[in-house]
This record gives sequence, structure tokens and C-alpha cells, in this order.
Amino acid sequence: MSVSHSASADQLEASLRIFRSGDLAQALDLAHKNIDGWIQMLRASGETAHATIAADLVQLKGFLSGTDPNPISDTLQTLAEHINSIVDDANPRFISSLDELSKALTDAARNLQLQRDQQQ
Repeated sequence: MSVSHSASADQLEASLRIFRSGDLAQALDLAHKNIDGWIQMLRASGETAHATIAADLVQLKGFLSGTDPNPISDTLQTLAEHINSIVDDANPRFISSLDELSKALTDAARNLQLQRDQQQ
């Protein structure tokens, strides 16, 4: 991977901080910058699995500007699944953080679905 391990670690930690905050409004404010950083880093790696995740992030970024939670929830869940698929080949230093990120994405997707269901 052409991306430095420290840059990857910094980007991963920034993502986890967003989810750990528990403040969805703040998370959305920070998400666009964080997503842009991930897209750039993942594309630079040149790996197919990373390009797939980058494409999912491009979709997510577009959905975040809309008002329909369904595609956001679906994309978050897809991202979690794609992250899970690369964990086994990841640097051991990042495995627990990637697992935490995947779980946070799944939880966010589930919370959006619950909010949607409660509004109906």
C-alpha cells in the first residue's frame, strides 16, 4: 500500500472519534471531511478492495446531502460488510480498530432504520 501506516492510523482514529462522540449532528458535520480523506487514501492504495470501499464512500457522501435515511443506512451496512471482508488481510495493528469501525457503521445503520420505523 502506498499510504503510510501513520496516515492510515490517523484517518482510522479520526473516524472512530466521530462514532464514539455519540452526537449524530456533530458526526454528520465531520463526516464529509473524513469521507474525503478516506476516499483519497483508499484510491491511492491501488488495491481493488479499497477501491470498492472508496466507491461506497462516494455514494454515502452523496446520500448524506439528502433527507432519505434508507440509502444512508444501506450504504453504512455495505461499508461495514466491505470492511469486514478486508480485516483478515489488514495490518495486525489495525484489526481491532477496523472491527470497531465496522461495528460502529452497523450500529449507525441500525439506528437509522429504527428512527425511520419509529417515524412511520
